[in-house]
Amino acid sequence: MDSGVVHILSWSIGILFGFFLFTRFLVNVGSKEVALLERRFLGRPLEPGHVFAVGAEVGMMAEYLPPGLHFVTWPLVRVVYKQPFLTIAADELGIVEATDGQAMSSGRIFADDPAGEAHNNFQDPVRFMQGGGIRGKQLRFLTNGTFKIHPYLFKVYKIKKTFVPEGSIGVVTAADGAGMQGLLAKSVQGHDNFQKAETFLKNGGQKGPQIDFLRPGTYNINTEIFKVEIREAVKIGENEIGVVEAKDGQPMDSHDVVVTTPEGHSNFQNGQAFLDKGGKRGPQESILTPGTYYINPYLFSVTKRKQIIINQGEVGVLISNIGKDPSEFKEDSAVPGEDASDAKGITRHVMPVGFRGIQREVLGPGAYNMNPLAYTVIVIPTVTRSVEWSAEAKPTSGAASFDPFQVVSHDGFPMQVEVRCQYRILPENAPYVVQKIGSVAQLESNVIHPQIDGIFRAQVARSPAIAYQQNRAEEQKMAEEAVRTDLVKYRVDVVSVMVTNIHLPEQLMQTTQQKNLAEQQKSMYDSKREAEVRRIEFEKTKTEADMQVKVVSAEAGIKVAQFEAKQTEERARGDAARVRMIGEADAAKTQMVGDAEASIIQAKGEAQAKAYQNQVNALTAQGVTTVEVIKAISGAGLKITPDIQVSGLGGAPGNDGGGGGLVQVLLAKMLQAQSQRDKAA
Repeated sequence: MDSGVVHILSWSIGILFGFFLFTRFLVNVGSKEVALLERRFLGRPLEPGHVFAVGAEVGMMAEYLPPGLHFVTWPLVRVVYKQPFLTIAADELGIVEATDGQAMSSGRIFADDPAGEAHNNFQDPVRFMQGGGIRGKQLRFLTNGTFKIHPYLFKVYKIKKTFVPEGSIGVVTAADGAGMQGLLAKSVQGHDNFQKAETFLKNGGQKGPQIDFLRPGTYNINTEIFKVEIREAVKIGENEIGVVEAKDGQPMDSHDVVVTTPEGHSNFQNGQAFLDKGGKRGPQESILTPGTYYINPYLFSVTKRKQIIINQGEVGVLISNIGKDPSEFKEDSAVPGEDASDAKGITRHVMPVGFRGIQREVLGPGAYNMNPLAYTVIVIPTVTRSVEWSAEAKPTSGAASFDPFQVVSHDGFPMQVEVRCQYRILPENAPYVVQKIGSVAQLESNVIHPQIDGIFRAQVARSPAIAYQQNRAEEQKMAEEAVRTDLVKYRVDVVSVMVTNIHLPEQLMQTTQQKNLAEQQKSMYDSKREAEVRRIEFEKTKTEADMQVKVVSAEAGIKVAQFEAKQTEERARGDAARVRMIGEADAAKTQMVGDAEASIIQAKGEAQAKAYQNQVNALTAQGVTTVEVIKAISGAGLKITPDIQVSGLGGAPGNDGGGGGLVQVLLAKMLQAQSQRDKAA
């Protein structure tokens, strides 16, 4: 081989060997990676139980090379692997598990962090090891960012951050901590909504379901130690209430139905405050009104109920399940309007505020947020209600309805009676109605119905069927008085009791109808007869009224004659005075003549007036009028009577039948003709 070639090959091999040595002693680490190292010779052995070498120990080294150009003592130390940086996204967390370190204490699941901030979020593994870092899952975690992490010493698992949406809560269960004493782990301070697990454990946080919870928001929580369950917040809608029951707390008394709720727990949203203030387990007296509440479902259960609605025309009677025992309330005298038997030391059932039992004060119309476990509300209508016993369609107004009464009359006829009873309950009497009966439905079915049934059966049994129907008004009045008397002891005011219909047997109804028809016909005939009598009286009155015109005319004529006589007398006196003035010589003679004429005229006038007056007295005014009318007719030459009048005896005994009348007519005609001839001659 040519020496030149050999020389070139030697240089080439030397250069390659030099480059090889250069790459072993000098290591370039990229800007986004770390280089993992291993010591192979000349060092101390690893401590028992450890995996990674620290300092001069032989083995996979905890130390790594950061980005840049580094000199290593090869072949004692070599680069094993280059690892890219660890990146945690904005919505992620990095859960760290150390594969080397001090042994974890017995009973613990997650490792404390004795090194604290010295290891700079696990980016300085040597300090972690030298600072007493503990092997296992770490309480500390990595938030969003880029980290230089030894991938063999620290295994990192990415998880999503904890997000609690609006209208929800996050219920937390701790997987590590001290032993739990009660139903829930007590609240501890400083853990910042479970985002500082090491603080939680150092401050005595307990393992198990936590009394604290997460409100809506985003949290950096190590879900390896804190399991978060998303639950809906308690939402109480309009016209609703929330009834709360505590699952933990002091034991409730044996006689309690609901327990008194302490103050200061912010509507059950601060569970620890509820327990610290002596809250008891069981149904709570306090309730939740409409709204949204963040309540721990591990401590409280909430049941939705409807508000108490009292409509117009109603009252609500309260039955209290809380308060003092009724036996503690006694009085020496009865309350106005209360039965005397409820007084003088005897415990009453209608109680004032503060005692268990039926409350004396009622609820007026409106909406009420009342705990149905603490108070039972019975709605009592105060408007007039109707109870009907009818065979027709049942009413739709909510009033009770029953079948008609099937009864038997005194004379043995089956009858069907339909009745309507109207009553009302005054607001102040409502508690006593509840005390004695229970409800309006029980009042109508157990009191009013049987009482009215018995009253009408007794009444009908005492009366014949027809008589009962005929005396319907009286029977109804007696029934109303009897019902009113019976119901007053129940504090019920009877408005009216009406017999709406009476059904008699068909045969009895036909007999009654025939009798009534005969009476109606008789009444009709009597009415017609009375009408005819009245018509005759009317015609008579009308005739007299027509004749009255003539009477008035006659009376007027009499008065005119009297005035004319007086006028003539005055004129004569005037003439006499004038004659006396002619001369004193003829005064005596003229006076005698004038007086004589005046006396004659006066005598005539007075005689004529007296004659008229006598005629009126003798013939009445109507008679005088008739005479004057006849005179007027006669003076005018009018004929108002027939020349011949024939009367037929119609075959009376001693007559010749219709022939005599004809003879009389002929004789009259002959006499009339002879008379006319005589006048003409």
